[in-house]
Amino acid sequence: MLCFCKPLQLLALGIAVATVLLTQLKNQSTKTSNTDQPASAINTVVRQDSITSLPVCDVKPGSIYDGDTIRVFCNGQEKKIRFACVDAPEIKQEGGIESRDYLRTLLERGGMKVRVDAVTTDRYDRTVAELWVDQGMGLELVQSKQATAGMVWGYEAYKSDCKSWEAVASTQAYAQAQKVGIWASANPQPPWEWRKANK
Repeated sequence: MLCFCKPLQLLALGIAVATVLLTQLKNQSTKTSNTDQPASAINTVVRQDSITSLPVCDVKPGSIYDGDTIRVFCNGQEKKIRFACVDAPEIKQEGGIESRDYLRTLLERGGMKVRVDAVTTDRYDRTVAELWVDQGMGLELVQSKQATAGMVWGYEAYKSDCKSWEAVASTQAYAQAQKVGIWASANPQPPWEWRKANK
């Protein structure tokens, strides 16, 4: 009588090993997709339906002073906009000019038109808002694009004024991991600390 014990044991062992390997590959794939995605994959568009109903505003030429403040014309009115969610390096601070220039390029590619999702008004009477731009790939959150490129800090102290905080925080984490923009510096200084030290 032939004994099939060993072949059956080997088959069971083979199935167990294959299961473990497939599980590890699946987990590794999930980790890779969460941390090593290109910036375009992370810049997901959220709240698309409500964004398309916002008015299209024209960015005032010459009004991009830094990486988080612009002037726009909306419904015939000029408004000074302070970006919600983020704080850009000051112009005299390391990374300040790069942040401003990145924003200029981003808005120029969007035809100098943005959708303004106003959140509140600050103590300087500026409209604090999330901005959305269409560069030909659908509406994208300007602040998230800036964070992906490492051009701004997520402004955690004011995250309650940021409807899309998770998008900004995740794109900043991506930029930090890739060491791009301000995160390429050995000791990047938050703008709020720089302002305090340079009053």
